[in-house]
Amino acid sequence: MRGIDRALVDEVWRDVTLYPPGRVEAEAAAFLGQQPHVAEFARAVTQELDESVQKAALGLAFLLFKILERSLGRPFPPVEPDRLAGAHEEVAEWLAQAAPDERAPLSSLDTGSHPSLTSHILSLLYRGDADPAEYDPDVRASLSLLLRTLTLALDIGPVEA
Repeated sequence: MRGIDRALVDEVWRDVTLYPPGRVEAEAAAFLGQQPHVAEFARAVTQELDESVQKAALGLAFLLFKILERSLGRPFPPVEPDRLAGAHEEVAEWLAQAAPDERAPLSSLDTGSHPSLTSHILSLLYRGDADPAEYDPDVRASLSLLLRTLTLALDIGPVEA
């Protein structure tokens, strides 16, 4: 077993972005088959958003599980719906306390001195050429909350430095 740290996250991100198109589709289909409840949850929490955001949500869930797979040296066992529902409820409660102002969720996601796995994964996604001012903060907050829920459901702590 290998600990999840920034180097591992960066390594998996780099490897996945270099996959040839056929491999991406094959591994994504395998992920959907191995984690149907995670895929269903990602679709449910992004159903009101643009199709490209829905695809990004599934892609981020796929990336998270690729990181776990590399860490464990094997696929992660299927996540049960009750774990996802419990984590979702916990995140909703946390959000209600941490960000009562509806515009504040993103700014409250990564308070503290230790970056989370969620924030590091999102920093990879949003590291492109676009100006951060062009990002839709609601979309980024939705993706952050999705990843935060998944990491809670999987009992993943903060990313190691």
